[in-house]
Parts: sequence; C-alpha cells; structure tokens
Amino acid sequence: MGLKSMVLKDTKRPEDLSLEASLAELEGIVLSLEEGELTLEESLKAFERGVSLIRRCNSLLDGAEQRIEILVGELPEDLAR
Repeated sequence: MGLKSMVLKDTKRPEDLSLEASLAELEGIVLSLEEGELTLEESLKAFERGVSLIRRCNSLLDGAEQRIEILVGELPEDLAR
C-alpha cells in the first residue's frame, strides 16, 4: 500500500489510537504532503486528519501530565523536588 493510499485511508477514529499510532500516522501525512503528489482535495482531507491526530496527541499528553502531577503531589515533600 502506497503512502498516498495510507494517508487517505483513515479507518480508525483518532480517539481509538494510541499516542504512538497517532504520531506514526501524522508523520506519514506530513511526508505525503511534503511530496506534493496529492490533489488539492486529498491534501485537504489529509490536513483535516492531521489536525484530528494532533488533537488526539495533545489530549493524551495532557492526560499523562495530569497523572504525573497527581503522582508527584502524593510524594513526600523531600522526594517531590
């Protein structure tokens, strides 16, 4: 399967993807857009998918940051520094 068909085949919803899977797909989209082989409509669709993936990554990272803050807050003061 070529990069172009991979970019246009968004079978999984971003909400169902892990951070790693989202980043890998996003990297493929960037490469495809940089190659300049997509039509305008394909480029727009790829860009929209990329924005959705970025939002997913941000959401996952925000969640991880909150978990870390909770865990650090539970540490004794001398270990939290």
